Amino acid sequence: MRTLFRTRRLAAALALIAGTGCKDLLEVSDPGAIGGEQLTNPALEQLIVNGVIGEFQNAYSGYALWSGVLADEVFTDHTNVDVRQFSLHDFNDLSSVNEGVYEDLQRTRQSADDAVVRLRGMLGDAAAGSSLNVARALAYGGYAYLLLAEGFCEAPANLSRAYTSDELYAMALERFGEAITVATAGRAGTNVAAADDLINMSNVGAARAALKKGDAAAARTYAARVPAGYEKLAYYSSNSVRENNDLHRPARTADPYLGVTPSFLARASDPRVPPLPTTRLGLNSNPIRPPQRPYMFSGWSPTTIQPIDITTHMKFATGLEARYVVAEVDGPTAATLTFVNERRAVGGQAAVDLAGAALMAELREQRARDFFLTGQRLGDLRRYLKAGVDQFPSGQYPVFTDHYGQNKCFVIPLSEKAGNPNV
Repeated sequence: MRTLFRTRRLAAALALIAGTGCKDLLEVSDPGAIGGEQLTNPALEQLIVNGVIGEFQNAYSGYALWSGVLADEVFTDHTNVDVRQFSLHDFNDLSSVNEGVYEDLQRTRQSADDAVVRLRGMLGDAAAGSSLNVARALAYGGYAYLLLAEGFCEAPANLSRAYTSDELYAMALERFGEAITVATAGRAGTNVAAADDLINMSNVGAARAALKKGDAAAARTYAARVPAGYEKLAYYSSNSVRENNDLHRPARTADPYLGVTPSFLARASDPRVPPLPTTRLGLNSNPIRPPQRPYMFSGWSPTTIQPIDITTHMKFATGLEARYVVAEVDGPTAATLTFVNERRAVGGQAAVDLAGAALMAELREQRARDFFLTGQRLGDLRRYLKAGVDQFPSGQYPVFTDHYGQNKCFVIPLSEKAGNPNV
């Protein structure tokens, strides 16, 4: 695991050195490299935006993996002490797992913010106000801020002080709002479908951020705008390690180290949360049942259990999520009961006749199943904890004699503290 994070940090460091012009350190000529002065060239507009999307997709599968470990979805059976301590929810600011997630999300956030500034400089105010590429950079930047808010106890941006989750949610909402405005202005001619995609993606993100910030009315307004069948995916490929789905390696059937927790194994009859039917030995030689392809992953089948591979795509913004937001805000109504029973049917469960708190508890249960391993659960558990409901795992760890620790969010790593005088 450390090797993967070190490789990514090395690549980022080399890029930084190249950008500073330190020829004494790297006396290498790369005709394919893009110099800083070229990043104002309008011909590179799409390349800049593609870079933002690539950073997000790389960060997203890693966040889904490790936030699932920090929540109650999965655990690890690994020989690496650093990985083990993280999985035990007992880590500090030296954790390489924590640092890897932090660096990937911050790189996404920074590249998105930088892209917006560069694109506006390239295009000028008038053109930028209706540019779908500007909207795209804003929307993906919004998701970077959103995941930082959901996953981290607090986090800075651009050497700032540490912002609270609520402040980060507000920053995400600002970017989603701008993305909607710009995409709406650019919605004409051949751009209609692309603009609608960005508007829907941003409305889902804004609904999620508003809900977790505590603004139920705004959350419902955003969510109600999203078509029920809308889906936005993060795409993965075999082209390079950075483009692989990070969940593949720890969950594969040969030498895995990721297992489904007992609480989610209890839901194993539901095809939306499938574990491997039989156990495998983890890297530390304990029997585990690795997660298989869940509901929100491309190629999911309700009848055939399939592995997560390096090219398995993941849905990160959907009309289904928006419907959950509407149901949660509306409360235990007849419409919420109908929705809950619709989701139970997808999981092969019989219909129920619930009301009040019991119905809302079942809504939360169905949400856990529908969004298994998509990076939703940690933010949800932190939100439920604020309301007095603690669903984080506790007691003895599934495969060791150790007991779970108290970490319930990622922390600012020492590398940030060492270089940022404001935290």
